Amino acid sequence: MTQFTKGYGRWAGTAEVFSGEGRFLGNGTDQRHVQAVGDGRTRIDVSFVGPFKHAGHYFIQENGDRRLYQGPANVGEAETLGDALVDANAYWPALGLSQRFFLMVLPDGQTQLSLALMARGEHVLYVVVGQNDRVAEDGAAPPPSLVSGTAYDLVHDPRAGRGELLLHRAGAWTGSLTLLDANRKPLGSADYRETVEHLEPQKFRVTLQGGLAEACREVVLTTNDWQAWTPPDQPLAGSYSLYGGRAASGQFHLLDDGLRMWRREVVTHDGTQKALVRFWYRGGERVGIEFGVLRFRL
Repeated sequence: MTQFTKGYGRWAGTAEVFSGEGRFLGNGTDQRHVQAVGDGRTRIDVSFVGPFKHAGHYFIQENGDRRLYQGPANVGEAETLGDALVDANAYWPALGLSQRFFLMVLPDGQTQLSLALMARGEHVLYVVVGQNDRVAEDGAAPPPSLVSGTAYDLVHDPRAGRGELLLHRAGAWTGSLTLLDANRKPLGSADYRETVEHLEPQKFRVTLQGGLAEACREVVLTTNDWQAWTPPDQPLAGSYSLYGGRAASGQFHLLDDGLRMWRREVVTHDGTQKALVRFWYRGGERVGIEFGVLRFRL
């Protein structure tokens, strides 16, 4: 049984909160205390203050590779996809918001990256891009990483004050992806590389090498800095939404193979690493999962 062993302890950090359209709404402070309470259960005490606020606790019951969120603050279910990654579909009753969420602990074991799509019905109200640091039980949280500015000004800036879209920089993301089959069984790992090349001010090419779709793939994307999408007549076709230029979520279709990919990613505050999660489907059936941490190189 795979357990999310790297998540225990105290975590504190800051989140950037966006509207469903990608508009910056403000920062949030996020604190969590994760502790085992016996009988295969974990207790999460959480406090979040930002454009929305919430504090409470909930319990998680481990059930093989699945985690059952038992309330009261959070109910639903998550999958453990390794000792450093969980992927959840849950509901926060006090907020009336459903959540699609992933959280990954970076290889140093001291930093978490997360992406939460918070919706009411099918309408995404908030997108929370989080980065938390592990805090010693008797220590203070490190100073938060913040971009100075006000939501009044930055709501119109797709870069959320950074000056560049971190995900669209020219350069390469390299690393290794963990591969799982449809039943979350390990298939090993694969070297992976994404190269970004600018073609025009609002157009760029991404070359993908490695992973479950092993052949080298090239895709040209058009962007308005809030979203990116493919033009007609490409074998890899689809689009994604951007959040501050450092997080994205979207769907792509590998037309020749009849596959669909749900892709999500989050870049660290300093722009040096990103967590990438890709779920592959054929129709409504999931056929594989791949995830990992990539480093940026010019």
